[in-house]
Amino acid sequence: MYFLPIFYTVLQLFALIAVGFFLKRFGGWEDSFFTNISKFVVRITLPIYLFIKISSSDPSAIGRSPLFLLAAVIIIGVGVLVSILTFLFLPFKEDEKRAGIAFSSFGNSAYFPLSVMEIFPITLPIISEIFGTADPTLYVGVYVLVFSPLLWSVGNYLMTGKGKLPGIKDIITPPFIGVMVGFLALLTGFGSIAANQNLPVFHIISALKMIATLTLPLILISLGAMIGNLHVSKEKPSKLVLMAGATSLVRFLIMPALFYGSYFLFLKNLNLSPGQLWVLFLETHIPPASNLSVMAKSKGINEDHAAYTLMVTYGLYMIIFPLYLMLFLRLPGILP
Repeated sequence: MYFLPIFYTVLQLFALIAVGFFLKRFGGWEDSFFTNISKFVVRITLPIYLFIKISSSDPSAIGRSPLFLLAAVIIIGVGVLVSILTFLFLPFKEDEKRAGIAFSSFGNSAYFPLSVMEIFPITLPIISEIFGTADPTLYVGVYVLVFSPLLWSVGNYLMTGKGKLPGIKDIITPPFIGVMVGFLALLTGFGSIAANQNLPVFHIISALKMIATLTLPLILISLGAMIGNLHVSKEKPSKLVLMAGATSLVRFLIMPALFYGSYFLFLKNLNLSPGQLWVLFLETHIPPASNLSVMAKSKGINEDHAAYTLMVTYGLYMIIFPLYLMLFLRLPGILP
């Protein structure tokens, strides 16, 4: 019933990623172009997008959002534990094992969930009707408030062997500001003022909304360009395959299995909103964080593993995510 709409939605994600991939891989577009696009997204459009979505959320969603501070800690913590057990007996060097744990523990927790939430309502309106987009965006924003500092401290240590406690700049980022300003607007009733067409703020917000629409296409194109810029040497291909396979085992089999087990054990009895369950599902069904490749490249370590693992897992994600989404929608209590 839902297979074709889900497939077409994933095809849209793949098409946008493919644009960036081919422009970088075969079009000869300079790295600086995509670097500037990424900066524009992270510093301008993504904070605006988060502000627009969160400020238009249901105020009651604020009371439900602290769950995702805890969820981020639990999901990452469980990921680290499962990954340690997975890589413990595999024939990798110590630094490679740490990299494998990083790939398996830290997912692409902002870009992919946000992209899925935004694109799916176009081809599968029931997703928007049941889960909405504003409230889930708020939940993802709260999740990332914990996820991002952990990625750049613990994740960076695992990838490079060098870590530090997250500083102010690692925490108070432009997306963080977008989330916080969105919260403030929601708490102060700014939405009613912004909806008044007789006030200039309405037209300013309208302009910001147009800027916000650029966010997700640019994110996916930039991600495709990053993947297109990855290069894998032909040395030790068996170890590259083993790393990608072990990471896929954790991210695409064990973590989803833990989600479904948790759902039947206790999540379905916690009186969670559909939007909360939707975000928990998305956060446990994602490929590794693309920034892990940036970390590896900056220190000149585990670059081949990062390149190969990201290319394999992102390709697999496009195939298996529709299957998991159909399974999620068939869970008792998800659809009315």
